[in-house]
Amino acid sequence: MRIERRHFRPQRGSAAMIFIAVQLLQLLTIVVAYENLALRKPAWQQHNFNGQEVNWGAAKAVDGLYTDRSAGGNQCTISNTGQTTATWRVDLKSLVSISHINIYYRTDGQPSPGPYYHRFAGFSLYVSNTTSKDDGHLCFHEMQTVDGTPVENQTIRCSVHGRYVIYYNERKSGVSYPSYYSQYAFNNLCELQVEGCPDPTFYGVNCDQPCPDGCQEKRCDVKTGHCLGCRPGYQGLRCSLVCGVQTYGLGCSSSCGNCSDGETCHHVNGTCLNGCNEGVEGEKCQTQCQPGYYGKDCEALCSDNCNVTNRCNRFTGDCDGGCKPGWQGTRCYDICNEQKYGPECSLSCGNCSDGETCHHVNGTCPRGCDEGVDGDECQTACLPGFYGKNCGQRCSENCNVTNRCNIFTGECDGGCKPGWKTPTCQQEELSSCATCTSSKDDNTAIIVSFVGSVFIVLIGSVINFLLWKRNQLENVKKG
Repeated sequence: MRIERRHFRPQRGSAAMIFIAVQLLQLLTIVVAYENLALRKPAWQQHNFNGQEVNWGAAKAVDGLYTDRSAGGNQCTISNTGQTTATWRVDLKSLVSISHINIYYRTDGQPSPGPYYHRFAGFSLYVSNTTSKDDGHLCFHEMQTVDGTPVENQTIRCSVHGRYVIYYNERKSGVSYPSYYSQYAFNNLCELQVEGCPDPTFYGVNCDQPCPDGCQEKRCDVKTGHCLGCRPGYQGLRCSLVCGVQTYGLGCSSSCGNCSDGETCHHVNGTCLNGCNEGVEGEKCQTQCQPGYYGKDCEALCSDNCNVTNRCNRFTGDCDGGCKPGWQGTRCYDICNEQKYGPECSLSCGNCSDGETCHHVNGTCPRGCDEGVDGDECQTACLPGFYGKNCGQRCSENCNVTNRCNIFTGECDGGCKPGWKTPTCQQEELSSCATCTSSKDDNTAIIVSFVGSVFIVLIGSVINFLLWKRNQLENVKKG
């Protein structure tokens, strides 16, 4: 905000006349066309002069009269004596747009700077929306150090909006003031004019140009039309530009959240039009994922297979503390590779049936064990006397070493007992039995042949005997 003070002070000779002319021209340039918003508005001062509340009261500074700037003219506000602070204010009755403020101080008709500049020195001027100066905008304050200043006529630029204009001065104990300052604080105001536009949504010398739509509360500088502040989401002198990339809100002072794919947020309210990037959620994508969630808009659930159940990196989903037994990968969604199981998939499967892989978590074999082993994990060798899948077969009693055989094949340790066939000694020796049968058959044939021959011989002998006997009988008969 630019603050400018103009004053009149006579100079010697032609240079003095030129100076005064320039000052008057500048003043006239400032005041033309604007309205005196303080004229005959309610006024108040902190310390009325006893007995002169009417003649020298606060309203005298806004009555429009200041041709007689003496105490006797009854056109000036004069406060009581002996005070350390002096406050005066005018209520403009509504919020207005101020261009500048003119002050005409008491002179008692004396040449500039008048006899009361030492009372005027060190004053402050505020514009406020309340009756307190501390809530307002300081338009002017200067600790004058040159004797003879400030001069009695002041024009102070203060392009702000407000309802109350407050004049304040002080002479407090413990503060070192220039030697020419008065001992006490006074109001000796003959007129205070507040020049500007009564409607703060208009500007210009005729107060007929509307402030830009982008202005906050549609208020702008009374002279330039530049916004005194922008609506949320806009920037620039006339608030016609949206906020820059990754900013939003009032004064474009807020930073966007983590919108999807790095997009900028809505320039007014900061919402992310296409959702959030990884790790955040909410309309503005500024809220971290709740435990157990990750990814864009925090929509993905952490894996149940995380070592710390459902706890993972909110951006990537990588499990905190690795995976539970039987799982692998950064997010623990993959089971162990074939023939592996357990913590970090670091254990090797046993000898499952037909070469199948074991269960990825506990290593058990789903279809039992292959030859030579048993147990849930098929990693325990068969006990003596057993062999085969799941060690479910007994070694043969016909083994040379009884019930001792190879755990995989059942082949007897040390071979078979006599008469039994290797490798498992479960069958008789078929070749030796065939020899025995052949020998028996040969002997039988010999015996049969022998018996038959004997029988034939005996039969022949009997026949011959009978024939001989008959012949003998016949011979006897003949003889």
